[in-house]
Amino acid sequence: MYRIGLVGAGGVGQRRAAAIAAHPQCQLSLVCDLDWRTAEALAQRYGAALASSWEELVGEEVLDVVVVSTTHEWLAPISAAALRAGKHVLAEKPLGRNPAEVRLAVEAAAQSGRWLKAGYNHRYHPAIAKVRQVFEAGELGPLHFIRGRYGHGGRPGYEREWRADPDRSGGGEMLDQGAHLVDLCLWFMGDFLHVTGMVSTSYWPIAPLEDNAFALFATSTGQVASLHVSWTQWKNLFGFEVFGRDGYATAHGLGRSYGPEYALVGRRAPRGGAPAEERFDFPGEDRSWTLEWEDFVRALQTGHPPLAEGCQALKTMEWIYRLYLAAAEGRNVGVEETPN
Repeated sequence: MYRIGLVGAGGVGQRRAAAIAAHPQCQLSLVCDLDWRTAEALAQRYGAALASSWEELVGEEVLDVVVVSTTHEWLAPISAAALRAGKHVLAEKPLGRNPAEVRLAVEAAAQSGRWLKAGYNHRYHPAIAKVRQVFEAGELGPLHFIRGRYGHGGRPGYEREWRADPDRSGGGEMLDQGAHLVDLCLWFMGDFLHVTGMVSTSYWPIAPLEDNAFALFATSTGQVASLHVSWTQWKNLFGFEVFGRDGYATAHGLGRSYGPEYALVGRRAPRGGAPAEERFDFPGEDRSWTLEWEDFVRALQTGHPPLAEGCQALKTMEWIYRLYLAAAEGRNVGVEETPN
């Protein structure tokens, strides 16, 4: 039985708690949040105790794992402290506000010999899993390019929330939803050689943060990932499309406000014309949080790495900050430049 401590009892923390409680070999033992009432309500729901501070929680010897579901400014310091205390850690993406912070957490994981996993739950969505399955089976042939779009329209007062505060968030929409797309592209492409792009603050009064970002990532073999992320999409949208020599596989929707989740798989017609296309629908509740937690527990049990380890999250963060540099200076920024 793995004993879990949870720091952060907000919306995402509540999803994490539900996934923990659903696993037969896990017990939510300790909860901490700056909002005492929120923490108390969550602890009572799952029979957990309360910690008065995150420092008290990560120092609790009976815990095996710490889950960090806070805002960005606390992700890296709490994760690093928990790792140094001998705990395994699952922390929400993007693991920090900048590469330097994420690097500290990754170094703590290497020194402690414990797992550090980033909460990139999109890898576990069934439509993305279908695209990955088709890709790994070689049905698309050599990969040519990836196209990704992700966005929403915010809500009244969005500019006053923590994501609009650079001291708390570290970045705008590219670091928020865009991190998911960059993570997915790296998962399929391996690594990039350079990036160029633009960011803009089109509507929300949040400068120097961006509410839109446009990026072109290229690999050493000429494959390209084209991404657009937006807080002015107005109607929520998610799309991730992978194209190869012989066909394509695309994922659409995330359920709920992002629309029904489905995948399309198309095979190029050898003699031209419209391709043969299959559609795979994935109705029902979002199980990505549960599947992600199951993957993490398997890593604890088997020693086999989970998806989206800390070192992979660091690579994602470094490429996002290379994009910020490329946009600021109007040039290509390559893998040899290490941002902080």
